[in-house]
Amino acid sequence: MANIEKGISKLGELVGEQAARGAYEYMKKFDEGFANVVFGTTFGEVWARPGLPTKLRSLATVAGLVVLGRAAELKAHLQGALHVGWTPEELKEVIIHMSQYGGMPTSIEAIRVFEEVMKKKQ
Repeated sequence: MANIEKGISKLGELVGEQAARGAYEYMKKFDEGFANVVFGTTFGEVWARPGLPTKLRSLATVAGLVVLGRAAELKAHLQGALHVGWTPEELKEVIIHMSQYGGMPTSIEAIRVFEEVMKKKQ
């Protein structure tokens, strides 16, 4: 259970403590074991490793999601990236840069997601 709390805390750095706890409860309703993997392993172990600060892990995650074309997760992680201090201009550059590695269709989808996130931010 310690890694789950650590994972909730780590995600809290990215999206805020209340949103992180809400996300855990949402996942737990779906399946407690899966929620424990996501929060205990993904956030409690991998995201909590000492090698990179949360802000850089956030940017790496955004880049990966752009290349993979994972719009729903990209939306959440773009919001998180803004929360930890990346600027809209920096995130645009990541999308443009990743277009050369993931292709134009995935980048165009990322632009749509970015615009949606920015519209809600205003």
